[in-house]
Amino acid sequence: MKRPGRYIALFFSVVILALVVKLFAFDLMPVSGPSMRPTLTDGMVVPVFKLAWGVPYPFSNRYFIRWGSPRVGDVIIYPWRGRNVIKRCVAVGGAPLVFSSESGYSVIAAGRTVPLTREQYQKLKGSPRVPEGMVFALGDNPNESRDSREYGFVSLDSIRGKALCK
Repeated sequence: MKRPGRYIALFFSVVILALVVKLFAFDLMPVSGPSMRPTLTDGMVVPVFKLAWGVPYPFSNRYFIRWGSPRVGDVIIYPWRGRNVIKRCVAVGGAPLVFSSESGYSVIAAGRTVPLTREQYQKLKGSPRVPEGMVFALGDNPNESRDSREYGFVSLDSIRGKALCK
């Protein structure tokens, strides 16, 4: 006769293991909106590697242990206004920012010229460099993206993980 206790213990062990993996290691994130087009499109589901730069505290903007940080080109996930957003890291802490107001407003970050509105230019122009411990994150579709141009630099501690995509 089989013992149901073994199956119950196995079931709860699998559930606990799945929760630990979801909280600390991997997750799936749905993409909503056009801000990352053409790389990511609305409705896609992207795998997120939460251990890319350290072991995060779940539901917090802190890490137990940190062993790295995003590099230029990494697609990162972080919270903004109560939801997780997905953007590309275009400059890291210490990187110079070159602002221009000739023939429109723009900033050059890591060799990439990014258009700005007058308001964005006024807000960001006082920062000649990306502050240490922060990144400058933009959507791949700048005309449809709310990103660091609007809300400023993103703290390394708030980054939840790295999207496993292009």
